[in-house]
Amino acid sequence: MMKNRIMLSRFIILLTFLFMFLLNTGVMAGEQKCGPIIKNKAPREDVEEQINKLTPILIAPDYTYLPANEQEVIHYLVKASRIIDNIFLEQVSKNNRRMLRALKEYIGTPDQVYYDYFKIMYGPWDRLNNNAPFINLDEQKPPGVNYYPPDLTQEEFESWINAHPHDEEDFTSPFTVIKRRWYHLKAVPYTREYRTKLRRAARLLRKAARLTSDPTLAAYLKSRATAFFTNDYRQSDIDWIGLDGDIELVFGPYETYEDELLGFKAAFESFVCLVDRDESEKLQIIETFRE
Repeated sequence: MMKNRIMLSRFIILLTFLFMFLLNTGVMAGEQKCGPIIKNKAPREDVEEQINKLTPILIAPDYTYLPANEQEVIHYLVKASRIIDNIFLEQVSKNNRRMLRALKEYIGTPDQVYYDYFKIMYGPWDRLNNNAPFINLDEQKPPGVNYYPPDLTQEEFESWINAHPHDEEDFTSPFTVIKRRWYHLKAVPYTREYRTKLRRAARLLRKAARLTSDPTLAAYLKSRATAFFTNDYRQSDIDWIGLDGDIELVFGPYETYEDELLGFKAAFESFVCLVDRDESEKLQIIETFRE
């Protein structure tokens, strides 16, 4: 018994020394290991020129005509949309959140243009200029962004599927990311990859569903919240088609344009819209041509 205690004490002491060694050498100190996130930048005037090509538009519709409960629904949907916004930021690059924190230091200085343009472009690559980097100029945008390992090629992906045909469904799913584990590739569902954010968004959707008087919107919000746990979006897509109220919502992973490597993976997006009943009524003239 005494011998076992001595061995355990020695083991704990050894682990303590190992931990201190790793910490001091920077292996466990993320900042030392990673280094500065912003290494260099394009000339400020070049970024200013790109920003000046754009015209800011304030989107502030008047929804005060809606009942109080529906106004609160919109409040929850906008909060949930900000979470979806952050998921897309992560989908573009694993470094985006860290880089955004660093760029916030520029707010209120002449270099704020880098922060502003980063927010517009959802990353350090200029979407108006063939994704040319304007921050960290030697780091090109990976064609598969953060959906895949940065070194993954189409040939390796297809070779893996050929060797592991049982993986094809998960690997080609729009709702998974591909991870490299040592020498193996693995599909991770969105529900796991973005678990914390999706659960927060789901809670907000369910709160909105309890508040709304529109049964079609409530059905969609509840089924979409469930999809964030199951990774199965079919029922919520069906419920979305049935929306028939004053609030229209697009919320979840849809378009695959960001995946320029294979075109499989869906990007998260959100639009909270109000139906313009007067203008919609004018479109009813189209119905006369169907007869």
